[in-house]
Amino acid sequence: SVATSGNYEQYFDKNGVRYSHNIDPKSGLPVTGIRSVTIVSPHAELSDALATAVTVMGAKVGIHFIEQLPGTHALIIDDRNKIITSRHLKLTMEP
Repeated sequence: SVATSGNYEQYFDKNGVRYSHNIDPKSGLPVTGIRSVTIVSPHAELSDALATAVTVMGAKVGIHFIEQLPGTHALIIDDRNKIITSRHLKLTMEP
């Protein structure tokens, strides 16, 4: 199953900065640095929970975490539109 979490629907812009509805529990502030996280896993509930968790963890820590889970893969788009994938997720970009 697949689930995506990101700042593309629930957000607000102020002074050119997009603020996500996802909150970092350590700082109490909106998560920054990630536009979206898509998780592929064997269970819908797991994909949904992990998408939000990885959004809060950040790309580097999140990818490391996902790679410890069998049958689970991630695709992250950061705030510069860079695509980051877990090791076993292969993308083919069509021209």
